[in-house]
Amino acid sequence: MGLTILAFLVSAFLFLAVPIAITRGKGQSASIFVVFVDLSLALFALFHGLVDVASGIGESHVGLFLSKLSFSFMGLSGLMLIAASLAFPRWPGLWAKILAFLLVPVAAALFWYVFSTDAYMIMIFGVTEGVVRFVGRQYDLLADLIGGTAFISAIILAVRGFLTKDRINRQRSFLAAWGTAIGVFGLWFVGRGISNTSGSAGTMGILWTFYLLPVPTLIIGASSTYALSVSRLFDWRVFGRQILSWVILTLLFGVPSGFVIAALIFMSGFSLFVPIIGTPILFFIVRAMASSFAHRNLERITSRKYREDLESDLAHIDLSAGRDVVLAELYRVLSKAFDFQDFAVMIEDDAGVYRTVYSTLGRTSTVDRGSRFHENVEAAGITVVLRSEAIADPKFAEVREELLGFLDLYRGEAIVFAREGRRIIGAFVMGGRKTGADYTDYDFESFRAIYGKLFVIAYYLRNVARESIVYTVSRELALSDQVLRFALEKVDRIDLPGVDSAWVTRSTRSLGGDFVDFVRMSRQRWFFVLGDISGKGLSASMNMLILKSMIRSFLRIEREFTGLVQRVNAFIKENLPRGTFFAGVFGYFDFSTNSLFFINCGVPALHLYSPSFDAFIEVQGEGKVLGFVRDVTPYLKPRKLTLPQGSILVASTDGIIESENVRAERFGKERMVKAVHDRKAQDAKTIAEAVVDELLNFTGRAQEDDITILIMKFSQRSDT
Repeated sequence: MGLTILAFLVSAFLFLAVPIAITRGKGQSASIFVVFVDLSLALFALFHGLVDVASGIGESHVGLFLSKLSFSFMGLSGLMLIAASLAFPRWPGLWAKILAFLLVPVAAALFWYVFSTDAYMIMIFGVTEGVVRFVGRQYDLLADLIGGTAFISAIILAVRGFLTKDRINRQRSFLAAWGTAIGVFGLWFVGRGISNTSGSAGTMGILWTFYLLPVPTLIIGASSTYALSVSRLFDWRVFGRQILSWVILTLLFGVPSGFVIAALIFMSGFSLFVPIIGTPILFFIVRAMASSFAHRNLERITSRKYREDLESDLAHIDLSAGRDVVLAELYRVLSKAFDFQDFAVMIEDDAGVYRTVYSTLGRTSTVDRGSRFHENVEAAGITVVLRSEAIADPKFAEVREELLGFLDLYRGEAIVFAREGRRIIGAFVMGGRKTGADYTDYDFESFRAIYGKLFVIAYYLRNVARESIVYTVSRELALSDQVLRFALEKVDRIDLPGVDSAWVTRSTRSLGGDFVDFVRMSRQRWFFVLGDISGKGLSASMNMLILKSMIRSFLRIEREFTGLVQRVNAFIKENLPRGTFFAGVFGYFDFSTNSLFFINCGVPALHLYSPSFDAFIEVQGEGKVLGFVRDVTPYLKPRKLTLPQGSILVASTDGIIESENVRAERFGKERMVKAVHDRKAQDAKTIAEAVVDELLNFTGRAQEDDITILIMKFSQRSDT
């Protein structure tokens, strides 16, 4: 009776499958039938378990009723499987409703026949050894009919799989067919193994296999639900290679270790000490050996290497080469990895229209912002879409027709949408593979892995790579002017009484990665960031522009200070070119309390002038530069500063304090704060410009690195 728990566990799992079938099967005619399959099988398993419970306590009439009820729901599941196989993956709604209507009297007749006659079961009661049942004359026939019904549904699904044109529905049909066939075979094997009967009716004693009967039904319900919900293709070759690797590891390590444990137990006289102590030790030893063997010998069998090479190739695309060169190189890199021929790129222009900027087919289509297609895709938050998902995933039901039409226009099989916040700024359309194979789940994950790199390219194409700017004699300088002008124009200037702020940013060759940004959160609360992104020239300017924009996007969705900085760190680590890092400071000003909350992430100079001591105090503390570790949260240390009347805040990047003169002497923090202190009575703009001028005089007007200094004076409390 202890194995009865299996029936209740199976019932629970099948009940849990119901909401999955409802949500993932939305818009598919077969979904309603799969829901009834799961429900019927769940009720069968539940009542099957209760039969044993009732018989064990001597309730023969209750046990008989539950046994008939259990069998009737098994029969209902067979009818629902036939309906699901005919409707799978989708029929016109009217035909599905007609089929459902026709099944009602058939199901009712089944329940009536089982309960009103002794054809299925005559009596059931419990004994010490188990359960004894007196079966009816039609017991075997009814069981075979229900099993045959389910097996017919598997055949129908297999035939539909061979006849369907698209591979995703073929895969789904085969999954459901195999699962149903295996489940039916399991039911037959376990059912026949319960015991034998003599004649057309007789006594049947229940063996232990009786308790296993619900297990095959879990296979049927789970496979049907999974087939309904799956929307991406499997890479069966990779799956086969993984199975092969598991078999190899089992034969080389699992089986021998089992024999070793058995031998040790036998030699020790069946003492429990050996399995209790020796098995865990042997497990860890064998696991280490198997892991080492798999890494050295099986990794090339089970893994696909192109993703790392692809990320590296994308990171090395030179954005300074111009739009056409960048797009051609992007096509070369992606087509090499994914083996496609057709490719298209659409970018949003200044008017909000998505225009084709690159197409191997020569197409010049446009998509207007505000179109039904655009609004639905943007609202859904989609970034990566495969054709198989567009066909099978219910979340694309509202836009399926337009999405498939868009894919057909460019012979596309996959789309990656580049998003700035929730706004779509571009789309990359990948065509079908030259071999005719479809994109698999591994390819989907690869698209997700390179999304950040594609976003950077889309952002570059949208905001920087204008033909009127890129193709000029002084291309780099014109581009840098646009980048820096954009950065300056997007800063929210603080206009509160008693707060005087100014900064100076100068880059080498007019190209660099230093920037300052203020964002107004409310009248009394302002966010700011100051820092230096690694690199020189155009690359640093591009990364600075992108990072500045993303920080503003993160501010709209992230409410926690440390969470914001972690998002910025993750974006740098995952999306910007490999090796990029950012040294800066993030802060919130609360002018209602004259307080500053900040997190230093590697800015080398942050000083506060105290009017009480007439001196500058170094307040930056320790900080972790962003971009080196994947999770920087443990290293973030928020701090709070009080800004009294007459105080001055000074922040600068390393370009100021590390600049050297001809004698290799650094300008240093002392000279910087002294220059500010000598001019503390002047306004912030005058102080900032004077410090930079003094620095350039110190270095002989030579500038080897980008320099940025921020001056903020607090002369009185601001209005509340």
